[in-house]
Amino acid sequence: MKLKAILQLVFPLLLSFAAAACSLPRAEQAEPAKAAAPRSFNYLPPERFAALPFQPPPEAASEGQAADLAAVLAWQEKRTRADCERAAAASSLSFDSFWGAESPFGPAQEGEVKEFFGLVASDLGKAVTAVKDRWRRPRPYEAYPGLVNPCIGRSSGPSYPSGHAAFARVFALVLADIAPEKKGAFFAKAGEIAESRVISGVHYPTDVAAGVSFGEIYHAELLKSGDYLTGIERMKALRACGSAP
Repeated sequence: MKLKAILQLVFPLLLSFAAAACSLPRAEQAEPAKAAAPRSFNYLPPERFAALPFQPPPEAASEGQAADLAAVLAWQEKRTRADCERAAAASSLSFDSFWGAESPFGPAQEGEVKEFFGLVASDLGKAVTAVKDRWRRPRPYEAYPGLVNPCIGRSSGPSYPSGHAAFARVFALVLADIAPEKKGAFFAKAGEIAESRVISGVHYPTDVAAGVSFGEIYHAELLKSGDYLTGIERMKALRACGSAP
């Protein structure tokens, strides 16, 4: 039998196998990990980060604090309405607000993708809170009322480290695990989100730097989680299905 005839017979079968794999329920594609006992986290326990060796924020009367304040006030002087609108658009900690336009997934995968990122975000939020509670640094507008005037909604949580900077960095790293060829675009978006927190007056530059640093540490720990790695493989499979003709 000639090669062309063989391919004509085999190719439709391969397509049907691929379609079947994309339509399988999650439970059939990967057996979920069986926990020995109920746990309060999805991939990483937040208490692991409560005592994390981490550089503290500048002291209240230090040169570092003065430099932080000067940077916030400089942006307050020159920021535009468009700057504030972009910062407001990224203020919600969700997959859509961070990555909607750059998402490598199609509409058919949306629900499962958001569920996966929701699991990552749930653990990350608790871990960031554990670190914030160690220092309880006041926000710029709390430390300098009347002097610092944010142009987006005010947050009630402590300032250091920036949760948005941490979330943006982790989400960028997670998406890079799934779609490494788009890593540059994901990191650029994370940088814009982090910077917007200083521009809008709700964080200091050292808050943002600490958030990025924490995001790197957190992602390195995520890569040690078997459940997380299983989730990444599932996301890769969904992406491949979504891009198939």
